[in-house]
Amino acid sequence: MERIYKKSTKDFYTLILLSLLSISMIIIDHKYNQADYARSFINDIIIYPLYNISSLPRNVIISFMQEYQDIDMLENEIKKLKAENMSLKIKLQEFDSLKEENERLLAIEKKSLASTKKQKIAKVLNNSASPTRKIAIIDKGQNDGLYKGQNVIGINGLIGQIVELNTMSSKIILINDINHNVPGTISRTGEKVIVAGSSRSSNLMVQFTPIDTEIKIGDIVTTSGVAGRFKSNIPIGKVVSITKDPEKKFSDIDVKAFENLDNLSDVILIWDYQPSIETENE
Repeated sequence: MERIYKKSTKDFYTLILLSLLSISMIIIDHKYNQADYARSFINDIIIYPLYNISSLPRNVIISFMQEYQDIDMLENEIKKLKAENMSLKIKLQEFDSLKEENERLLAIEKKSLASTKKQKIAKVLNNSASPTRKIAIIDKGQNDGLYKGQNVIGINGLIGQIVELNTMSSKIILINDINHNVPGTISRTGEKVIVAGSSRSSNLMVQFTPIDTEIKIGDIVTTSGVAGRFKSNIPIGKVVSITKDPEKKFSDIDVKAFENLDNLSDVILIWDYQPSIETENE
């Protein structure tokens, strides 16, 4: 105590005063409730504002970091939703494609059932299996009961016939092959004609028809059944042009096939007709 007194009389009396004030405040706080109001007043007027001011930088930084995290989270959520949306769109396209393919196959089946009792749908694996001939390869063969010369049709008309058999695949010679002739009939007149592929265009042509023929543009050509190679009354195509040159012995007649022979995807194999003459090979 002597050392403190010698060091600073002012500090000593200040300590005594503060100690007395502290003891007085403790006694007053214990005995009287009014001290609570004074403490609350001091806290609201002085301490709370000072606390808010001192906490402001920290709160600003925390708020900024929280907002940045929220933005980053939203961006990640948007990316995730975009990826899910893209995936759903792809699946929707696949469903639409499957729906269209299903409708197309049902139409093929309905058409084939109308023309023959026993039938099978085959998938075309290759539309141009030969560089010199009009040959297509399908995914059905001997294991499926196919036979050489079997007629092949589409939902709109004749496509060709089987010329080569393998265990699980077969080759079809198409009716637009230049060297593959199809005996036909003009539906309107009953005139017998020969239809083959044309070297002039992608259409078929009627061969060896005299210039005085009664064939007209728009006439429908069907199979005649002559020569026993094709079932009769299968639609082949429609006459689209006729050229008669007096200097020539025969007319140039173009027929547009009812089937898109250059872009086949599915074909129909029929069993209710057995050719009596084997078709030529590739």
